[in-house]
Amino acid sequence: MNKHVQTLKEGTDFEKKHVPMIECKDEVAVNELYEVKVHSAGVDHPMDDGHFIQYIELRIGDLTVYRGSMTQYVKPELTVTLKAPSEGHEGLTMTLKAFMFCNLHGLWTYEKEIAIKK
Repeated sequence: MNKHVQTLKEGTDFEKKHVPMIECKDEVAVNELYEVKVHSAGVDHPMDDGHFIQYIELRIGDLTVYRGSMTQYVKPELTVTLKAPSEGHEGLTMTLKAFMFCNLHGLWTYEKEIAIKK
């Protein structure tokens, strides 16, 4: 991944409108379908002709599971239903990674660990 990926460091409004947040359960059962929502971290990002979020990407580890391209005419968020890993993965954790790309301020990221129930 690009070495210029940024994340929340100081909690400023500038950071909060660029850092993607992941909303979902903290633990899931094997084969469970669960909803994941990705959006900005508490401050709405402008979606203007010259300044907008171009895409949001969601990964499990290094595997891209969803990538949504955007224009200035949409709200920069996504909701997707994922399926938890199959039997044999109980007791493990998986890392969800979200990325948001602002056409002016670059790539921003956030991670969340999810436990797989026994």
